[in-house]
Amino acid sequence: MAGKIKNNPTKERSLGKIMLAVFIPFIFLGVLAWVALTLSGMNVSKEVGKAASAIPGLSTITSSNEAESTGDTSDRLEAALANKEAEINQLKQEASDKESLMEEKDRQILQLQADLEEASQPSVQEEEAEDSVKDLALSFREMDAEDAAPILQEMNQDKAVLVLKEITNKERGTILGAMESAAAAEIAVRLMDE
Repeated sequence: MAGKIKNNPTKERSLGKIMLAVFIPFIFLGVLAWVALTLSGMNVSKEVGKAASAIPGLSTITSSNEAESTGDTSDRLEAALANKEAEINQLKQEASDKESLMEEKDRQILQLQADLEEASQPSVQEEEAEDSVKDLALSFREMDAEDAAPILQEMNQDKAVLVLKEITNKERGTILGAMESAAAAEIAVRLMDE
């Protein structure tokens, strides 16, 4: 009996060595083939799944895994689609808001341009004031300097300056010469400032 026990472990060891010598190269070749096919662009997992579904015992296992992965993929794609649609709606709203803002700014620009044109055109009152100053200046041209000087001295200095601007330099000089020196000096300074 002791001889039988000794023979069994050696047989088992030799059988294990044979199996290791056969299976390890097959496993290595399988991994090597997997890597090579993956690098060549083939989806090895999918192909193995198809081959496994053809085997009767494995077909139930692989089909349930495919159904789960298809369902997960579908759910993820639907969620991604919903997120993108929400993002599109948000961008449309932002574009609409910016378009409204641009329209409001365009209206403001048009209003400011209209206000600028209105402000640049002399008003009827300003034109009438200019005409009355010219008429008054014509009257002072026809007066003697001794008569015009006291009148201009008593006038508002702004208006006196406007009137003196409308007459010639020679007439202006004779009128200023006929005025009191302090009043003439103030008006002369104002004429130079304008």
